[in-house]
Amino acid sequence: MKNTKIIAVANQKGGVAKTTTAINTGVALAIRGRKVLLIDFDPQESLSQFFGCYAAEKNIAGLMYNVINKRDCNISDYIVHNDVNKIDFIPSELNAMNKLEKDLISVRSKETVLKRAFAKGKEIIENYDYVIIDCLASLNVMLDNALTAADHVLIPCQASPMSFGALPNLILQVKEIQEELNDSLSILGIVTTMYSRTNICKNTKEMIDNTYGELVFKTYIEQMSAVAESPMKEKAVVLSSAQRNRVSAQYKELAAEIEERV
Repeated sequence: MKNTKIIAVANQKGGVAKTTTAINTGVALAIRGRKVLLIDFDPQESLSQFFGCYAAEKNIAGLMYNVINKRDCNISDYIVHNDVNKIDFIPSELNAMNKLEKDLISVRSKETVLKRAFAKGKEIIENYDYVIIDCLASLNVMLDNALTAADHVLIPCQASPMSFGALPNLILQVKEIQEELNDSLSILGIVTTMYSRTNICKNTKEMIDNTYGELVFKTYIEQMSAVAESPMKEKAVVLSSAQRNRVSAQYKELAAEIEERV
């Protein structure tokens, strides 16, 4: 896609600040002057609802059904602009996404549908510097679609033993997609999230750093109340005007690191 970077934000372990990371990384990149499109690829609709979009009639599943059924469509019709955060997104919808996951079982080249949707909307997609896909927390055909369409994978990992223990399975799936469907896919990095200064967090972060080395971003994201509060405000943490908001600064630092790596 020309110079457009497509990043899948993925972890099959829920509760790792995946959607929060997708949103705030996207908005932080927009603050840096980049044009960003977010894709809500999670049936839970968390990203869509953050932006005040509920049960969207035009959603990413509908776009993919057009590809499956070989119907013409304009990807622009599915893009919603959020003026508060200065960012565009394509919403998800619970029932449509759940139906799509079941229907994909019988679709030829089922792992490539999202990639083909992007190809059909190539002229629109190439207007963006970044497309960020907020993946669902599962290792299934939907994640395969996101990884097949992406250039890079950003992995948020909570500073907890359970989250750390889930990383090998995700990395294995990434490697399988690299070998079978998308040899240009790379792991952009692992970002430690929800970090606090407890012994468990410190020890887990040390294990993440020691195990994955240079894959781990220098920036880590702390656990702060601002993250929990931001969905009620429909405003990304990185736009917070609160003094000494470390999480806001950390997402901006993460965006800078991402730009160095892509």
